[in-house]
Amino acid sequence: MQRKDRLIQEYIHDPYFTKTKYHDPSICKRCGVVFHDGIFQWMEPAPVNAEPMICPACRRIEDKYEGGIVVLEGDFLEKHKDEIFNLIRNVERNEMAYRPLERIIEIKDEGNKITITTTYEHLARRIGEAVNRAYKGNLSMQYPPGAKYIRVHWERD
Repeated sequence: MQRKDRLIQEYIHDPYFTKTKYHDPSICKRCGVVFHDGIFQWMEPAPVNAEPMICPACRRIEDKYEGGIVVLEGDFLEKHKDEIFNLIRNVERNEMAYRPLERIIEIKDEGNKITITTTYEHLARRIGEAVNRAYKGNLSMQYPPGAKYIRVHWERD
C-alpha cells in the first residue's frame, strides 16, 4: 500500500527552458550555436538547412536574466586585476567549448570589487573555484532553495 500524503517536489521553473524541441538542425541568429542531435554545439561549417532561432543563452543575455552571480572583493584583487580578468575569460572559453550556453552576461569593475553575472550557475561556480584555486582566499557559495541559481563570493585582503 502506498502513502498518499507525501510531499511532491515541484519542478524548478526556468522560463528559458522550452519543453518542445527545436527543429533539428537549428542555428542561433545571434551567436551561431547549432542545435543538432538534441544538444547545443559549435559546428564548423554550420548546416546549410538549419532553421534560424535565438538560443536560450542569447535570450538570457538580452533580458539580463542571470543564472549565477560572482562577487570578487579585496585589496589583493586591485593589485592582480589583469591576471584575474584573464583567468575569468579562460574559464569562460573552456566552459563554452563543452557547454555553449554557459556565458558571461556582464562584468562590472568597481575598483576593489568585481561583479560577474552568468547565464547559468555552472560557469559562476567554476569561476569562483578557479579564482580560489589560483589565489586562495575565502570562497563561499550559496544555492537558494528551489532555484536554479548560485551566489559565489570570494574575498582576499
